[in-house]
Order: sequence, then C-alpha cells, then structure tokens
Amino acid sequence: MCKSGAGIVIVALRTVFSRMRIVTLFIPLLLLSTPRLVAQEEDADARAASSARGNAWHVCVDDNGHGDFFVVWSERGDEATRLRACFLRQGQRENITVFDVSEPGDGVEDVRPSVSWLDERRVLLAWQRNEASHRRVWLARVDSDGEATEPTLLDDHPSNTMAPVLQRDAHGVLALWQDFRNGNFDVYCRRLDAEGAPCGEAWRVNDDSTRALQGVPRASRDNGDAVLAVWADNRVDLAWKFYYAAINARGVSRNALLDSAQRKAMTTLASAVWMSADSAMVFWKDYREGHSNIYRRLVSVRDGGLSPAQRINDDTGEQWQRLPVTDSDGRGHVLCCWEDYRNAPSNQRGDVYAQVFARDGAPRGGNLRINDREDRIARKVPAISMDAAGYALILWHQGEGGRFRIMGQWLRYPDERVGANFCVSCGEEEEDDGG
Repeated sequence: MCKSGAGIVIVALRTVFSRMRIVTLFIPLLLLSTPRLVAQEEDADARAASSARGNAWHVCVDDNGHGDFFVVWSERGDEATRLRACFLRQGQRENITVFDVSEPGDGVEDVRPSVSWLDERRVLLAWQRNEASHRRVWLARVDSDGEATEPTLLDDHPSNTMAPVLQRDAHGVLALWQDFRNGNFDVYCRRLDAEGAPCGEAWRVNDDSTRALQGVPRASRDNGDAVLAVWADNRVDLAWKFYYAAINARGVSRNALLDSAQRKAMTTLASAVWMSADSAMVFWKDYREGHSNIYRRLVSVRDGGLSPAQRINDDTGEQWQRLPVTDSDGRGHVLCCWEDYRNAPSNQRGDVYAQVFARDGAPRGGNLRINDREDRIARKVPAISMDAAGYALILWHQGEGGRFRIMGQWLRYPDERVGANFCVSCGEEEEDDGG
C-alpha cells in the first residue's frame, strides 16, 4: 500500500526531528565526556603501562639548585594507581629509596604528577586524580624524609581539572592546568604561597573567550621574575597553533603566536626555557616536512620577536621525533631531550635523544643518544631537570620483559655522561644493568 504525499512528508519530518533530538542529546554528552576522551600523545603508552601491577610511567623531576633531585611517577597497584617517589643526590645511581606519596582509593588513578621545590628540604607536588565521574588536581607537600601532607584541592571549582604543571619563580610557585569550567578546554593558573597553599583566585591564561580549545600547558623556569607558559591552541580558524604568555607578579601578558598550522597540535606538548632575563627558547613537535620533527624558536619576550623556526634533530630520514622537554642551569646553558625513532623503522620501540645548546642558543655538536643500549624496546615520555652546577637528570619510562620501569641517565653539561643508565623505580630491591 502506497503512502500519500502528505504522509511521506510527515514521516520525513518525524525522521528529521528524531535525528535532531539524537544530535541535541549527543552534543552535551560529548562535552561532558570530553575530559576523558581528550587525546594526549602519551595516553596510549600510559594505558599500556597501567594495565599491569608494578608498571610505572608519567615521570617528573625537579632539583633544588643545590644537588638534590626529587623524582615522582605513577605506578599501578592491585586496585589503584598511586604516586611513588625518591630523592636523589647529584649523580646518584644506587641505594635509591622509593616511597609512596599518595594513597588513592580502589579504582582511583593518580597520574600526571608535577613537582616544584619550596625550599631546600620540601617539595610541592601536584597531580591529576582520575575518579569514576571526574578528574581533579590535588596538591601535597613532601619533606626530605618522604612524609607527605594530606592532599588538598588546587581549585574547588566543580569542573574537570587536569594535567597540572608547577613552576617556581621569585614570588613563590605558579600552578597551571587544563580546565573545563567554560564548557571547553582552557589554560588556568593560580598563585601558591611559600607553603604551597593556594592564595587568591584562579584566572584564565588564554585571552580568547571563544569555544576554541587550548591544549595541555607547559611552563618554563630560570628567569626568576616570570614564568613562560606555552600551549597548543585552535582559536580564530580552528587550525592548530602554539601560543605563549609570560606570567609574573603583575599578571599575564598578552598571548603571542609562536607558530601555526601544525597538524595534531592538540596532541603535542611544547616546552620552554629562559635563556636570559627577557629571552627564551621554545621547542615543539612539527609537521612542516610531512613527518614529525623537533623544532625550536628563540623568543624575545620583551618585544615579541621570534627567530626563524629551526629543526634540531639531525637525522635525515622520515622517522618520528616527539615530546620535547628542556631545562637549563639558570645561566643559559640548555639541554633539550625527546623521543626519537630514527633507529626504529616502524616508529615504535625507539630511543631518547638530546641536543646541547650554548648560552647564545647555538647548538653544540650533534644529537646525543641518551639510552646506552641499542636494542629495540619502548623508551617513552622523557623528563629532565638540570641544576646550577650543570648536572642534568634525564628520565623516561621503558618497557621491557612485560614491565614498564623508570630509567635515568646523568649528564654533566655539555655532554659528559656520568655513569650508565640506571633504574630509578626499582629502588633498592632490584639490580639493573641499564637500558
């Protein structure tokens, strides 16, 4: 039996309205779930690492300028993922005491830690806690005996907050994070006092008020008076770009464009370090050659001037480089490290490489491979801290024998290797022959 013309129109309209209801319902659900779906570059590795007890990942490190380094990472337990940590003296590779610094409940994940020293004996720790319905950023102090205070919220706004970064300056500590309170991702900041307690209200760092997305922030150090924040951003034309802003006691500067038209920029973490009182160097993963490389620019923060973008990885192939991290000794001597797959045809199971820079920003020599074994195993997500004496601790999580562990290597600027690779997360329980 054929339907009449009017009947066909009615059926068609019902179909359209039904689909509109589905879309209308789906959009807010998508927005609500976005914090759990946002694609960050290291998440696939983190999920793999978190699938078995004892696996470690998301390592972070900071030094106090006097030869003490604090290392913290996420480690999977039977029912939860907790934070574990250790204190290391300059060049230390053995007799490492590992301890817990968080006690999450069953089914809870403590991930993405960031650390900043408060004084010579205490550090401030921030991390993202993943629970069933939300993600929030928490704070705790840890003293030189490994004793941690009760965790407190960085910000009590009920929105999802995630991916914190702490950075000290002449006025205390700044905390930055990715925030969903406006219904889309922004970069927020809050000042912390000498005890690591929040003081004053949180404010938005990105100066656009649109529905654009801002990626995970990173923050520089070594200027003293100001912190340089860098992040991915798709404002104006929805194409991904990198922006930066200087934050000091007077507030945040105008956002400035660093580079543009970078594919997959939301999944990229830029990294910055000050070279002098008013100049910095910024590194990021770049696709202008059709595959991922590590590029950098020198930034004149005073007048906004930028040097030409320059590739720093010196291989000539099309293999991946990604996730740059950088630090300096506070006098302009810089190291930058990254994941590198030049020796891995399938862009898996790569290496950690580094480049040394002089005080004027010029590269010194060629790229250095940091891992001292050549076998093809997973070496992921490096971290670095460099003290005033030029000792740098480079860390990464490494998969071998069905387990992810935190590995390390000491360097003394510019390129003196201090001992071999060593296992940080093994503590005193396990001897390791490097990696």
